Amino acid sequence: MRHSRYLWFLMIIMSCLVVMIAWKTPQAVVSAMAQPQFADSPRVAVQRFWNCLDNRQLELADQFLLSREMTPLGKHEVESLKDLVKKNPFISMKKLEFLNSSSPQDNMMISISWDSPLHEKLSSTYAIETRSTPEGWKISQITKITSQSLAVKF
Repeated sequence: MRHSRYLWFLMIIMSCLVVMIAWKTPQAVVSAMAQPQFADSPRVAVQRFWNCLDNRQLELADQFLLSREMTPLGKHEVESLKDLVKKNPFISMKKLEFLNSSSPQDNMMISISWDSPLHEKLSSTYAIETRSTPEGWKISQITKITSQSLAVKF
């Protein structure tokens, strides 16, 4: 009788494991992480964009942008960021910080710090606007903030 109880307990555990594996396969999790449309929030989309730039995955970074809605200044800023990571292979993102602001969730300010052993540290502040699309959150505008425009903009 006691051995039968252990056998039933073991069968229930094994069936639960089979159901969990069949329900969420590792392939589904990996593909969800690789696809940019699975950005849950504007913040996640912005983080993934900057991580793609840092990893030199420029084609993936472009998938987080709404290029048709960007102003020429925003397109120029994106191109200068791409040139920065292309021309200096030793530069890496040191810190990405979301600054507290009273703006709505889809408009945010970030501070980014780049570090390179060959050059001095670079630090910039950007105003980023995001928009929800059927594919997920995308960046609709990137504007570099200088100390003079900081007082005017926010």
